[in-house]
Amino acid sequence: MSARLAVALALGLAALACGSPPREAAKPPPMPPVLTTPQADQRAGEEGAQAVEAAIGVVSDPALREYVKAVGARLARNAPGFRFDYQLEIVDDWEPNAFALPGGYIYISRGALALTASEDELANVLAHEIAHVASRHAAARQQVAGNQLLATLQFRSLAAYSRDLENSADRLGQGLAALSGYDPDGMTRFLAGLDRVARIRTGTARTASFLDTHPGTSTRVFEMGQRAGQIRWQRSPGITTGPADHLARLEGLVVDGDASQGLFAGSRFLHPALGFTLRFPDGWTTENAAQAVGALAPDRRMQITLEIAGEGGDLAGAAEGWAREQGRGFGVVEAAPVRVTGRDAFRVRGYEGEVSMIATFVPFRGLVYQISCAGTDRVRLDALCTSVTRSFRPLTPELLAGARERRLHVEEARAGESLAALSERTGNLWSALETAAWNGLEVRPRFSGGERVKLVREAAVRPPGPEGIK
Repeated sequence: MSARLAVALALGLAALACGSPPREAAKPPPMPPVLTTPQADQRAGEEGAQAVEAAIGVVSDPALREYVKAVGARLARNAPGFRFDYQLEIVDDWEPNAFALPGGYIYISRGALALTASEDELANVLAHEIAHVASRHAAARQQVAGNQLLATLQFRSLAAYSRDLENSADRLGQGLAALSGYDPDGMTRFLAGLDRVARIRTGTARTASFLDTHPGTSTRVFEMGQRAGQIRWQRSPGITTGPADHLARLEGLVVDGDASQGLFAGSRFLHPALGFTLRFPDGWTTENAAQAVGALAPDRRMQITLEIAGEGGDLAGAAEGWAREQGRGFGVVEAAPVRVTGRDAFRVRGYEGEVSMIATFVPFRGLVYQISCAGTDRVRLDALCTSVTRSFRPLTPELLAGARERRLHVEEARAGESLAALSERTGNLWSALETAAWNGLEVRPRFSGGERVKLVREAAVRPPGPEGIK
């Protein structure tokens, strides 16, 4: 759905994503600002940071955020080049990834954070991204792309140049980590873990493609391991007391179904904090993003989304603003008050070319919610949109009872225990292969006892309090 757009694409060359972009942009992105100076980098980064928070969102856990920021601040003190004001956040995405925006905006996904086994690994990932910013690699990529005249030559040159920048960030990042008192071999271990998880997900190791900005992961693991052995460094006291302390800080990290951001129970969407529920058509692909929640039909010809249109109760004003935003090609067929599950609401019907569009504005607890439907089959769209809109109602404890969250937990293994036995004892939902991959273990180990193992458990969602559900 369009609400979860690829931020890296929307920012053009301003973003230096070190993993795959989260989603594909639905519309051509605006031209990125020209990065001629460090000050221009900062302005571009500020704009990009707003886009990241709006499109993907950031993890709200205060303690975990402070931990990441503290590690980043220690690295930033030794960062070369222009003294950017580095800002670090945990992006709300389970895909293991990290990326940097110009001007000092550094992001690590909760999936990448969950993959780390120590503060050393976390520091090396952040140092790699800080190296991109400190070296102003975004400006370098932009300059190379702008200097190419032929499309074919542009793609080949930019891809090769990007790989050079990644190699540079690898070298500088390991050096920065070492200078800050962290083991530079932490990046080797993290990349090995990334390779293990990739093998589980795809069945093969990650390899370099024609336009890939990274060399193959196995090649990087070898090169960075070789380099780490040649770097002289001295450990400094960390933010944590060791790997066990690091893992303890990951306890409870959301894997899937964050109740504070709303979650799905089948095709039903529930938002405990805001106190409402909505049911989408069965069999549709659902998506919960920072700005909207929605579903896409199997044939991709219809889409229904829910988002907050604003505060207060001016339904007609919200509807008028939405219709105006559609532009000159949008024709209004109907705009009138309606009733939705006992509430006054306002509905607008219109079209743009062959696409029919319906938007219904419903007030609930001081906010105006917009339920938007679009598709090429007008009759079917009308019936489905009416059904979904009528399903919008207050969330009850009975409905919430079926919701589940999956969170990361750290358990201590017992002496002589196998991975399968550990999983059975703790209710681990990961398979043996997944558990081994995320922990850097053999599939059939026998634990000595005391080892700390990351796993995933499911639990019922707890009501947020007397104000959350009525």
